[in-house]
Amino acid sequence: MIHPNFRARFFGLVCAAAVCAGAATFNACGEFTGVPASLPTLADSGTVYALNGAPAGAPSALHVFTGSLTAPDAGFLFDVAFDIDSAGNVVVYPQRAVASGLAVTHTVGLQKDSVDSFDALTRAPANGYRVDTAMTVKPNQLILVQSADPTACTVSITGTTIYAKIQIESLFVAKHQLKVRFVTDPNCGFRSFASGVPKD
Repeated sequence: MIHPNFRARFFGLVCAAAVCAGAATFNACGEFTGVPASLPTLADSGTVYALNGAPAGAPSALHVFTGSLTAPDAGFLFDVAFDIDSAGNVVVYPQRAVASGLAVTHTVGLQKDSVDSFDALTRAPANGYRVDTAMTVKPNQLILVQSADPTACTVSITGTTIYAKIQIESLFVAKHQLKVRFVTDPNCGFRSFASGVPKD
């Protein structure tokens, strides 16, 4: 399901970037690195179906920019999809690992964090991501996402990527379901997972 505030938040992001870009000549926005974030981080949880075996239209993917659990379809308005393999392992697929070579997609990087807890990690790492490669993870393991979503960052002057952290809380193999929780930072170039509008 697309987040109900998606259109308003997307419009706000485009306007904020356009105003800042237009005013940069007059130094109204300061240095590019000093442009403030305009959108709050999004924290949520929910149940998704495994990609293989999901009922038609059932959520089995996450769209980072809107913080939405959604059904992957031909529009590819998602960043990562979730699955359960034949051995009962959780598999996280970046968008390009799901799409055919003919589809227009964007780069998504993944990495595991085996040191920090979900709540303790308040800022995404800037590097170390495996790009466009599926990843097998264990329940409760922390997963970091770096997405170069053009619908979010095409007009941004603060960066070209957005970030999320995900945790698989529960796994229901017989039902082909997973319970996930996540926090996303929809501000391009910002890596904070703290609540509210990020400072960095």
